[in-house]
Amino acid sequence: MDTTPVRYIFLDYDGTIIENAEGEFLKEYFSLLSKKSGIEFNQLFQLVMSSVEESIRNMQPNESLFEKFSKAISSKSEKPKEYWQNLFYDFYENEFDELSKIVKPNIELIELIKKTNKKVIFASNPLFPKIATHKRIQFAGLEPDMFFYIAHMENSTYAKPNPLFFQEILNKLNISPNECVMIGDSEFDMSSEKAGIKFVHIDEVEKWKPIF
Repeated sequence: MDTTPVRYIFLDYDGTIIENAEGEFLKEYFSLLSKKSGIEFNQLFQLVMSSVEESIRNMQPNESLFEKFSKAISSKSEKPKEYWQNLFYDFYENEFDELSKIVKPNIELIELIKKTNKKVIFASNPLFPKIATHKRIQFAGLEPDMFFYIAHMENSTYAKPNPLFFQEILNKLNISPNECVMIGDSEFDMSSEKAGIKFVHIDEVEKWKPIF
C-alpha cells in the first residue's frame, strides 16, 4: 500500500468549493450573457456549448483551450475571433460580478483551504479564462493567491474528463500523482484516477477533512 503523504490537493469548483450545481450557475450565466450580447438565450446557449464541446474534443497539443474555443465559436457564428474575445472579456470585467449573488460557498471546505499548509490546486474544468476563474474563486470567499496553481482556459490544453487535463498539471509542476488527491463531485473529477491521482468524493467528509 502506498503511504506517500498527500502534499497537493486538487479541488473542483461547482458542487465542491461551492454548493451550487453547475447547471444552476450556467442558467444565470447565460441569462446575463444573452442580455449583454443581444443574442437569444437558447441560440446563445447552443452556440457556446457546442463550441465548448468542440474545443474539448480538439486534441491539438500546442493550442490552449481558449484558442480552440475562439476558433470554434468564430467558425460557427461567422463572427471573427476578436468579436467574441472582446465580448467575453468585457462581460467578465463587468456583468459577470452579478453571479456572486447566487454562489453558496462550502464553508467547511473553505475554512480548511484557508488554514492548510498543503498546496491547493484549483482543478475545476478550465472552461473560463483567467479573469473569470479568479473572480469565481473570489465569489467563494477565497483569493487566487491561496492556490498553488489555478487551471484556466489560457493555460490548459485539455479538459475533464480527459485524464490529460490532470497529467498536464502534474507535468507542469513536476509532481508525482502519489503526492496528490482530487476532491470533487462527479465522474469527470474521478478521471483523475486515470492519471494516478486518488479521487475522494465531496460527500465523503470523513475522508477529505483529515487530508488538509
